[in-house]
Amino acid sequence: MKNRIRTMILIPIVVLVVLFTGPMTAASVSAEDATAISIGKIDYENLTMQVYDNNNAIVYYSTDQSTWLEIEGPYSSATKSYTMDISWISSTSDATLYFKGDIIKTIKSITLPMKNSSIKIKFDKVEGEFIFTDVEEAETFQWRKVTDYNWTTVDFDETSSSYKTFLDTTELLRSKGVKIIIRTPQLLGTGISNVGMRPSKEVTVAITARVAAPTLKVNIAKLTINTSAAMEYYNTKTSLWIACDGVSSIEDIAPSTLYQNGAKNVTLMIRRAETEKDTFSQTTYLIIPGQTAPPSIGDNSNEVTYYYMNSKLILQFNKASTSNMFEYSICKPDATFNETFASWKSVTTTKALTISKSTAPDGCTIYVRRKGTDANTTKNIAFKLPSAINHFTVKY
Repeated sequence: MKNRIRTMILIPIVVLVVLFTGPMTAASVSAEDATAISIGKIDYENLTMQVYDNNNAIVYYSTDQSTWLEIEGPYSSATKSYTMDISWISSTSDATLYFKGDIIKTIKSITLPMKNSSIKIKFDKVEGEFIFTDVEEAETFQWRKVTDYNWTTVDFDETSSSYKTFLDTTELLRSKGVKIIIRTPQLLGTGISNVGMRPSKEVTVAITARVAAPTLKVNIAKLTINTSAAMEYYNTKTSLWIACDGVSSIEDIAPSTLYQNGAKNVTLMIRRAETEKDTFSQTTYLIIPGQTAPPSIGDNSNEVTYYYMNSKLILQFNKASTSNMFEYSICKPDATFNETFASWKSVTTTKALTISKSTAPDGCTIYVRRKGTDANTTKNIAFKLPSAINHFTVKY
């Protein structure tokens, strides 16, 4: 019975010895291994800094070496470090923090840099280029739309793919115009010897919209387009923009659409040219359908028939109607015919026309063609060029 009591008394004593000698040994080892406080990653995006206790039981920090506060923040036992919040530190000037431990009281200091507030960015709307000033030592910049919070990083090297993509993207934004925000990004700090760099001030840059594309129309009677000397068109053969001299003829800027050149459908690209004060406008895409063949001339089985009666010319358009109009033009014997400047008369009926000898004298030439139509989407009428011309000479 006594032996049992003695054993029960000894067990608590052993436990107490273990409980007290354990922490004392650990504390002794920690104190022996303690070193001065050190700094790790400095993240200016999340505004945190990693502080290693280096086996000090307590870490203190100060802004003036007079008042010391115990560090606060999440602690990682794996890395033996605190994640210190630095959002309270002003970014408008350099700020120095001091650290020490309760065991090793050697003071370590780190100076966190102010953000770059002098950065300037200008968009040259004529050249479509960005001019950066006071970007310090940054090798990249970041941009986003004002309504977007995802930053895209771009290399300052203008030959890089990221810079070219940036210019291509901002070029698309010029369709309507938009404001973007640009900054230089943070450089992560790694410690006292490399404190990194804060993101710079955010600069709002207006990407000006290009002026509206010119409103253009084809003059179907004259086969011209109402361009001006302030405009230019794209030549697909040379891949160059060519200045317009004024009003442009289809023969000059879209020759392949004419029947004699193959009658191909052509899409013209026309815009207002760049000036000293503004860049080129948005582009008008003008679709010119291929020109149809000339009307046939001959007997009643042809589209155009003519004969003479009582010294008068009888002219008849056998398939003419309000939806399939024809035109004719009279060129006197001593005149030179020019389709662009000729005077054309419309025909909308198959009824024979009687033309006097004074109006159509002997030796004159009669030119005929199908009349073109202007587009009318409400009436489902498609744009169509006048056909190629045919002709005959009057001989009474």
